[in-house]
Amino acid sequence: MRIVLLVVLFLCSDGALYAQSPPTEPPTKPPPQTPTGVNKAEKSAAERGSAQEAKPPEAPSQETKPEPATKPADRKGPKYFDLRYDEDFSYLDGPEGSYEKDFFDPIKNIHLGDDWRLTLGGEFRFRMEAETNKAFGATEPAQDTFTLYRYLVHTELRYRKLFRVFVQGAAMFDEDRDLALRPIDENRWDLHQLFFDLRVLGEDLPLTLRVGRQELSYGNQRLVSPFEWGNIRRRFDGVKLFAKGKTWDVDLWYAKPVIVQRKQSDRLDEDVDFYGAYVTYKGIPRHGVDVYLFAIDDTGDALNPNGKRGDRSTYSLGSRFWGKTAGFDYETEWTGQWGHWAGHTVEAWSAALDGGYTFEKLAWSPRLGTGFDWASGDRNPFDRQVGTFDQLYPLGHKYFGFLDLVGRQNITAANVNLSAWPVPKKVKAAIWYHAFFLSHERDALYNAGGGVVRRDRTGLSGKEIGHEVDVTVSWKIDRHSDLLLGWSHLWDGNFIVDTGVDRDVDLFYVQYAMKF
Repeated sequence: MRIVLLVVLFLCSDGALYAQSPPTEPPTKPPPQTPTGVNKAEKSAAERGSAQEAKPPEAPSQETKPEPATKPADRKGPKYFDLRYDEDFSYLDGPEGSYEKDFFDPIKNIHLGDDWRLTLGGEFRFRMEAETNKAFGATEPAQDTFTLYRYLVHTELRYRKLFRVFVQGAAMFDEDRDLALRPIDENRWDLHQLFFDLRVLGEDLPLTLRVGRQELSYGNQRLVSPFEWGNIRRRFDGVKLFAKGKTWDVDLWYAKPVIVQRKQSDRLDEDVDFYGAYVTYKGIPRHGVDVYLFAIDDTGDALNPNGKRGDRSTYSLGSRFWGKTAGFDYETEWTGQWGHWAGHTVEAWSAALDGGYTFEKLAWSPRLGTGFDWASGDRNPFDRQVGTFDQLYPLGHKYFGFLDLVGRQNITAANVNLSAWPVPKKVKAAIWYHAFFLSHERDALYNAGGGVVRRDRTGLSGKEIGHEVDVTVSWKIDRHSDLLLGWSHLWDGNFIVDTGVDRDVDLFYVQYAMKF
């Protein structure tokens, strides 16, 4: 049944290509009149001996000259975002020719009277993964091939700019997996998001109150992310007050994480409070600055890196700066943490630097980049200090290799990467090389989910975790669908060799995704 649905959705996506209208040509502008009242076209025809006679001069027309149609490059069309609630189809209210037609236009921006608009949308994603020695060979079977399916359907009801309701349902499935089911893979038929927005100062002022189940994403998703790679996207139950302007964006929120219950309705985590503020300044051309505070209060007796359970109250204060100059792009982010966890004092740090140069004049527009990530670890597991950085709710998959064996905790990592477009705006190929080391040898190796992978409290196993290569090829089939192929391999370092089974790790995957 799922394969049949996959074929139907693929055909719908492919059919959208042929539903596009050709670019509208601008109307011909009326020829200007010469001083004698004869237009230039008629004068030229007469000079060439044309049989067509010149018309007598006419009185100037009182009609307004037609405005040229929007150029094809300027016309709007559907754009699909990682946060689906950020999509805007109001351009469909414009005159025909001012936007690119799309196969799914009839279910977007549906008029319900003069003031109400209804929008429907959804997503289907299929991924096949083949992993070998994912736990460095410590689990059996060592090789596992399985498939993941994700279905998302949403609707949005909007009253002018003043009010809206957003509802999104979800179903995620894991098939043919031989190893233990991961908590990020399966969630059968549940409510993924449900919130309402209200512009509290009127529809002309962009101060918005959002209440309900929602996805959160901040900055470049190093610390707070919906986690797109996982089959189950991350979300929260909470309240958010935010405003977006030309120069400043400001978010304030209080929320609780949602716990996935595979065969029951998901529920919020009553033990955890997650709140904070995120401010973005956009007043510097081609640059931006973020300042943020993330706070967590956890009364669930969580286990700290020193092995003690208790309440946690931590604060993460940080800043991010990014920009572009000519072919260069660059970004840096710094975060400090403090607080208490199970009676121990928390003091931890994290830093990231990324940059690259795009050779736009060369064939395939290659970009050569490099990155450095560091997160503190704990020097002494037996004192009353916690020095291990807490990665919060990250998209670690983007920064520490696609095998997800490394997270932003007790880690020093460097990477070099190269990407190019063999087919401009359609096909992109990329390769990354990562080198991973523990920041402190007596602390653990933590994976992308924050779980402990290996630990040597004596520190005698050293710091070298290993080296990873990631290769991807992505094909944007059309505006609705894309295909992704990837392969990753990790060579074990001394720390892995000295702490247990030490087989190299491989992952191959193919993914098809379609949004409408």
